[in-house]
Amino acid sequence: MKINRIISSLFIVGTLASCAPSITVKYDYDPKVNVRQFSTFRIEADRQRNADPIVGSNLNQRRIADALEQSLQAHGYKPVQQGEADLIVRFFTDSRDRQQIQSNNMYSPYSWWYGGMGNNVYSRQYEENRVVVNVLDARTNDIVWQGWATGQLNTRNKERDRDQAFRETVTSIMKNFPESAGQDYGAAR
Repeated sequence: MKINRIISSLFIVGTLASCAPSITVKYDYDPKVNVRQFSTFRIEADRQRNADPIVGSNLNQRRIADALEQSLQAHGYKPVQQGEADLIVRFFTDSRDRQQIQSNNMYSPYSWWYGGMGNNVYSRQYEENRVVVNVLDARTNDIVWQGWATGQLNTRNKERDRDQAFRETVTSIMKNFPESAGQDYGAAR
């Protein structure tokens, strides 16, 4: 009877670990915009929306900006420090507290035989973070592409791991951005 409880406890722990939120990436774009016209960019942090003291810190904003710059240059776009850019890449982060509740009803018609039914409810609190990248046409100030990632970014303890977590998150967002400047969005797919 005790072995069944041990096995079921291990199963519950494994199930909870597998249900932990991962990073989810999505994107949207304006299909009417001809991306062929864009070749330069400027990166800006949205200072009004980066209110979270941890994820929106200057340190994490630099991490995100550096990862965005690397990704955009890899796609063929050129950074502009001074002067007019074709694209303004504006990003922000936010976070909110979440709670995951899971019930494990281990009912069996024979449960009375080996020690009763087990209906265990488990609760896990965590912080969900979001990184949003808005790409705007600098002339019209309209969003032409938007990508975002949602999940747990701030769970790593080591600084190097945080660098890697933010770099991987931004890279996964930007992999859906058109492949290179001078190509039509549909052709870059």
